[in-house]
Amino acid sequence: MWQIGTGKRQITLYGTIHALPSKASMGGTDWLTPQAAAAFRNARTLVVEVVPSADPGDMRSVLMDLGRLPTPVPLASRLPAELQPKADALLKAVGLQPGALDGMKSWLAAISLVQIAVKRSGLDPSAGVDVALMARARAAGKPMQAMETARGQLALFDTLPEADQRLLLASAIADAGQSAEQMKGLVAAWAAGDVERILTDFDDGSLSPELEKRLFRDRNTAWADWVQKALKRPGRKFMAVGAAHMAGPHSLIALLKARGIQVRRVQ
Repeated sequence: MWQIGTGKRQITLYGTIHALPSKASMGGTDWLTPQAAAAFRNARTLVVEVVPSADPGDMRSVLMDLGRLPTPVPLASRLPAELQPKADALLKAVGLQPGALDGMKSWLAAISLVQIAVKRSGLDPSAGVDVALMARARAAGKPMQAMETARGQLALFDTLPEADQRLLLASAIADAGQSAEQMKGLVAAWAAGDVERILTDFDDGSLSPELEKRLFRDRNTAWADWVQKALKRPGRKFMAVGAAHMAGPHSLIALLKARGIQVRRVQ
């Protein structure tokens, strides 16, 4: 957790993780320390990456609109030959029929496999920090503001060159056997407040230079612009975004400091 500004012009930056164990002691809101709870309570507005629609059908509609191929393309034909047997075995292991992902664009097939791996590792996106904070905001009648839209986030993948999409897909399949331990390690790093380790865990072959630029550098720059403008207006805000955006030379923290904005880590 970091603080920017003072008095009536103050923004709390809080690094989140998007999935947590659903039944572990870290589940629910046990992770919210008294200091973080006080910062949240004193904020006028909760700022998050995306505020999901109340209707789950809206997200399904966006996925169908952006992620479906006009004509199915065999998944195997989009993979290196050495990964094709592993892809077949993975689909069988998770209960999917052969060809189940053929109608998806490569980026959506990759994300779908990652989501399956998350659930199989015992993590639950519905127990994620963002979801819990939004629930607390609704209960408290606190306004929420989204930095992005779900469609805009997915468009970052959808407009990738096919070669980059296939790299993401190949990585999702190649790493499938190690995903559970990697994800548990990510949760442990977040719980320890070790943002540098979180960044290291994100730095793998699934992020092509173009995807890394889109997911991190470009978004961090846009968020830094937003923070800089928001500080010019009165109001206390609690801004909760992925913790991986808080580490490294191109992080949101680094960009704000480079602009002469004082950022204090408080937890």
